[in-house]
Amino acid sequence: MTISTLERPLPAGIVGLSQAVRGLRQEHREAAPSGTLLVGQAIKFQGQIESCQYLVVEGRVEAGIAAKSLTVLKGGSFKGTAEVDRADIAGDFEGTLTVRGTLTIKSSGTAKGQISYQDIAIESGGKIAGDVGVGAKAETQADADATIPAKRQTGHVA
Repeated sequence: MTISTLERPLPAGIVGLSQAVRGLRQEHREAAPSGTLLVGQAIKFQGQIESCQYLVVEGRVEAGIAAKSLTVLKGGSFKGTAEVDRADIAGDFEGTLTVRGTLTIKSSGTAKGQISYQDIAIESGGKIAGDVGVGAKAETQADADATIPAKRQTGHVA
């Protein structure tokens, strides 16, 4: 895995910020809580993501994740399985999405696949398709972590 060195070090858990993202996404880097993984523009990630609390996607991710929050920004895409407390989709999501709280689909967002949620907000222009419905179990991330055995974080960054 090769990630170029930036002028200043990145906070723990932030992988692969592209040149274009440095200035534009300053707010994500400085305000990122512990356990945040930011996959920057032009970055492709494939694999299982574990021990991640907050995933922010600007690039392309093909993975499975259980976390507190999934945010797919405009231009970003997530393909796979996600079990989260909250999801904000402004880019593209395809796969199985279980949201124990609120699913928000922004005007530029698209969610396709098997999607369940407790609450939903769809901005004008936002799209959702597939097997969609209310019914995500209102379980906290701590409860989910208790049922998932601890494993090493693995994946491939291209």
